[in-house]
Amino acid sequence: MSAPEELSREELLVALGELQVALQERDAIITALLAEVERLKRRAGMDSSNSSMPPGSDGPAARAKRAKQPKKRSPRPCGGQAGHEGHALAWRSDPDQITVLAPDACAGCGQALAGVAATIGARVQVFDTPPVKLQVTEYRMLQIGCPECRAVTRAAAPAELAGPCCYGPNVRAATALLACAGHMSIERAADLMTVLLDAPVSTGFTGGLVKRVAGQLGGFESALKNALRAAPVLHHDETPARVAADDGDRLLYVYTARAGKLVWFGAAAGRGHAELDGFGILPGYRGTLVRHDYAAYAKDDKDLTGVQLCGAHVLRSLRGIGELDGDDPASRVQRCWTEPVMSALTDAKAAVAKARAAGATTVDEQVLDGLRARYDEAVAWGIATNTHRDWPTGRHPGYTLAKRLQARAAHVWRFTTDFAVPFTNNPAEQPQRMVKLQMKIGGCWRSVRAAARYCLIRSYLGTARNHGIHPLDALREALAGNP
Repeated sequence: MSAPEELSREELLVALGELQVALQERDAIITALLAEVERLKRRAGMDSSNSSMPPGSDGPAARAKRAKQPKKRSPRPCGGQAGHEGHALAWRSDPDQITVLAPDACAGCGQALAGVAATIGARVQVFDTPPVKLQVTEYRMLQIGCPECRAVTRAAAPAELAGPCCYGPNVRAATALLACAGHMSIERAADLMTVLLDAPVSTGFTGGLVKRVAGQLGGFESALKNALRAAPVLHHDETPARVAADDGDRLLYVYTARAGKLVWFGAAAGRGHAELDGFGILPGYRGTLVRHDYAAYAKDDKDLTGVQLCGAHVLRSLRGIGELDGDDPASRVQRCWTEPVMSALTDAKAAVAKARAAGATTVDEQVLDGLRARYDEAVAWGIATNTHRDWPTGRHPGYTLAKRLQARAAHVWRFTTDFAVPFTNNPAEQPQRMVKLQMKIGGCWRSVRAAARYCLIRSYLGTARNHGIHPLDALREALAGNP
């Protein structure tokens, strides 16, 4: 066997260069894979306890983790608390019907008791609805010939009549309520009207009512937005949803804005500046905005009286960073600054609640200064400990969060100096539960237009309910052209 042929110096240099290129490509692939692994590990570890994800999105691992955590026992007893008014059935002094029951015979000796004087021994009231049966009213418009000019005049038909045979305002309002706020399909709403209210409405009739109600609410929405823009404190939030498309479901965002009893919903296919401006609420707003720290909101901050970042979001972000490294020693490095920040914020929240309960309008200055010093010191330590920590893509998340909390400190702590501003953005997030329930049942909307129509009607019904207006009355007025 002949000896291998020796390579020249030039050939060795070429081979070495090719080897270096191959090693660089390998290193780039390894770096990219490590970054992807870290991203997936962090994503897998995120749930409703350490991020902005809703509890309904938690998987089995997150639920198992939550089950292992010790449950915090409230010092208050279960059930209604002292001073709670309660909502049990209340005795009525003027019942609609009285039924008298008398014994036929003596329970002791069996003697007949007919005709013997009696007194009331006990009273019980039963609240029930009468059997529902569709009632048909026929209107006969009389016509009279004038004896002078012989012209024939016929009586005007009631405004709600829409043909020789039509459903009345109560049936229309009940059908619209099931279709708009019942979290069910148009077909199911029509079926329930037949079963429960003896009104066999069609799906076309039901769907047309939804469109008709939405068509009557243009003026209401304009007035609602004007009132929201004039509010001193405004809550704003958004949540993802789904809309059907030819190539599969696409992402949709449902927005909420709330100020006191006023609540507004809106839908858009995006989550940027154009969508936020297009709703016509934030442009021109000059009060205090309560929100989470999404960058699209920040462009209007300079025009506002103030900003309050949702404290619940901040606490979840801190908890997520504290759990980022699992049981590694690095996790203790994270918690040495995240836990003091969380403690300072929760203590500040308790101090505000205590001051408000005592009738004060501000927190004691010395107490507030001490809480803020704890916060600033812990955030500074978070920046220092994470500045040079390795992370596959850019800065370490702990460093990014600490820098953000330092730069946004005034937005995080505004609730301590203005008691009209709450610690969390719950007023805007709570109405979104109905959106999540709608998605859980229906899966998706058929179009952005259908989602926008749902949001408009939900704005109307939510605001009406907050003002003590019954949903049926609100829908009846809307269908009559007077929302």
